[in-house]
Amino acid sequence: MTQGRGGGEKSAATRAVRAADSVERVYARIKDFAIDYRFRPGERINEVELAAELAVSRTPVRAALNRLERDGFVTSVPNKGFFARELTPEAVRDLYELRAAIERAAFVLACERATDAEIEAVAGTWTIHSNPEDEGSWAKIAVADESFHTALTRLSMNAQMISALEGLCSRIRFFRCIDLESSSRRERTYREHDAIIGALRRRDAAGGASLLEKHITLSSAHAIEVAARGLARLFPETAA
Repeated sequence: MTQGRGGGEKSAATRAVRAADSVERVYARIKDFAIDYRFRPGERINEVELAAELAVSRTPVRAALNRLERDGFVTSVPNKGFFARELTPEAVRDLYELRAAIERAAFVLACERATDAEIEAVAGTWTIHSNPEDEGSWAKIAVADESFHTALTRLSMNAQMISALEGLCSRIRFFRCIDLESSSRRERTYREHDAIIGALRRRDAAGGASLLEKHITLSSAHAIEVAARGLARLFPETAA
């Protein structure tokens, strides 16, 4: 009898673990959809169709959407369901301003806390891409750009800043890719990254923080441009 109960408890625990794994997989998949605006701005998300596409019940889909609402990817309306996040110039600008504030503060802490070896390791995450002529796919440069800025923030040794930036990066990934499609923007990114790395090596907290803020913050005009390009991609039927 004791073995039977133990076996039953083990089976129940195994089912619970599998259920949790299923929820995590569904969350990750739907988050990827949201990051890339697979759900177009303002679109109502059909939970039944989404569950069928992912071959799961509505329960993990609903759990994932609730988490994604907390993450800022979807919104919910009582008795109407979940809707994809909107895309507006103001929203793009606000996200970049928040990113700039986090990275500026993190840079100051990095200058105080990071070792020389840690600084060189972070510099190395970008310097392997130091030649714009050999950059290959601009989309790969967008990934490298995100990795560099995330690594830079990790030098702050501030877990809350790191977590906040990582969450924010996923919300701006779509816009980062659009922004870096421009060859002139990529060339500017190379120059500015070099300057930021130089300030970090000198432990010039004030100078580097100022460079980062200028590097990241989108002007209102630029935010409008990036948002317009994003909308044109998501709604090609209205672009003309």
